Amino acid sequence: MGFKDIIKTFWKKQSNQSQQLIKEIPVFKRKNRTPLSIEYKIQINASELTSNQETINQITASMIKHNQIKRNYAGKQDEDLKNYNEKVYKYESYSTKDVKLIPNEANRLDIYINSIFLGKLPKNYTSNTIHYLQSTVIMAFAYIKGGPYKYFNKNTQSVVKEVDPFDISIYIQFS
Repeated sequence: MGFKDIIKTFWKKQSNQSQQLIKEIPVFKRKNRTPLSIEYKIQINASELTSNQETINQITASMIKHNQIKRNYAGKQDEDLKNYNEKVYKYESYSTKDVKLIPNEANRLDIYINSIFLGKLPKNYTSNTIHYLQSTVIMAFAYIKGGPYKYFNKNTQSVVKEVDPFDISIYIQFS
């Protein structure tokens, strides 16, 4: 038997073993292969959780520092703004998955973004959130809102730069 034949035999044997292994995994057969359905979701802004703008600014600074993409103004150049009728925020594409819900002693949930305490989840969300935390998969994201922005002023035919206060939009989803 030549070297090629040995390789062919080995490859065929490995393929058969892989197919047999796949057949022996009952989880794949029993599972419904549809995506997870959303059981419960929350969308809330940081400004609803705290009135402390310094905390929001500290979290946004951390999000900006740790963002890998660095895609300012959603990738739009000044000339692109002529055909765009809205404000384009410098950090609107910046986000983090480092959103944590931590139970505290008062049967409430503390929200941390990038390991910085933001505030307590409002009471009207707490009981459902605690229930779903125990029985589902959680996905949480935080996106920067506000901050420096640009827009095209049709009257002056120029790009104008201004600043809004930062805020953070938080999405929490249970599947």
